[in-house]
Amino acid sequence: MIASPESTPAPRVSRARLVWFASLVFCGVLPAVALVGLFVATVQDDVVALDFRQYYGAAEAILAGRTIYPDAGPATVWGGPYPYPPLPALLAVPFTVLPYGAAGLVVMALLVVCAAATLYVLEIRDWRCYGIVLFWPPVLSAVQTGNVTLVLALGCAVVWKYRDRAVPGSIALGGMLAVKFFLWPLLVWMAATRRVAMAVLAAAVGAGLLLLSWAVIGFDGITGYSARLQRLESFFGEDSYTLYIAGLDAGLPSGVARAVWLLVGFGLLAAVAVVARGGHEKAAFILAIAAALSLTPIVWLHYFALLVVVVALAQPRLGIVWFVPFGMVFTPGSGHPTPFQTSITLALGATTIALAVHAAWADDARATRTSSTSAARA
Repeated sequence: MIASPESTPAPRVSRARLVWFASLVFCGVLPAVALVGLFVATVQDDVVALDFRQYYGAAEAILAGRTIYPDAGPATVWGGPYPYPPLPALLAVPFTVLPYGAAGLVVMALLVVCAAATLYVLEIRDWRCYGIVLFWPPVLSAVQTGNVTLVLALGCAVVWKYRDRAVPGSIALGGMLAVKFFLWPLLVWMAATRRVAMAVLAAAVGAGLLLLSWAVIGFDGITGYSARLQRLESFFGEDSYTLYIAGLDAGLPSGVARAVWLLVGFGLLAAVAVVARGGHEKAAFILAIAAALSLTPIVWLHYFALLVVVVALAQPRLGIVWFVPFGMVFTPGSGHPTPFQTSITLALGATTIALAVHAAWADDARATRTSSTSAARA
């Protein structure tokens, strides 16, 4: 007997097909829409690569023979006088062949490439990870501001990849230190993992690049640079995501809040040495990045784009850790966060790092067992 068309059961959509469709939407379509929308919005609102305005302006000043460190002091408004070491300004010089708007869009596009390159260098081959990272609020903030954070993330990935080759790893870290010094805890990681010569070489490269870049501009502003940074911290420090600010928001006296902040930061730094000595160099590397984020006095949303390295090291395929930083959608970026926004941002960063350390610890332990088993069989 032939069944009638009405009695034929409707085909079920398989679970695998639903997962594939959800992955396509959430890790493909939505990130692409978000990126396109970001580029369009920055052009419409005239905020293309907002931080890059300072690099671009300093590069023009170098070409015109003017100082990049005017006596007026550090920025007191967003996009004010150039506050960084000379190297970023020198690296921005080639972009001055373009009008600022075009140069800023090129920089934003290059930062998207840097985010993808970071994952590729860390051997992430799951395409979904690339999409979800480009959907992270910290990564979108890093792209929109045109800051160097995603370049630093790529540098961290290179340091890890070439951790057993002194020259490329040292050059990568030295270059980062000459651009922004706050990643200095990676020197501690190198020393703690018995890469002392590599740490010394990285420090020498960083110092050499810093002095060379300052020599190019006639050592302009070098004597007052430390005081400039202190004034910058005093002005922008309360507009950032740090434990010190979280302590002040909780009602702690300034001295107590600062003590808690430093205790946690240097505690993470001590953990880098302890964990590294225990043979867990991947977990120690993640903790070194955590220490860098914890100890720097000014942290804006785009700084958390460094979590790309943390998550990629811990979980080579898409998993729960990849979704945690997405919760930072509740934060405003760099614009006077409320106590809730500061605390939720720090909590999400800490959760990401804790889950990544746990995963990396387990991975290191498996690698050690495999190595021991292979040695015993040999």
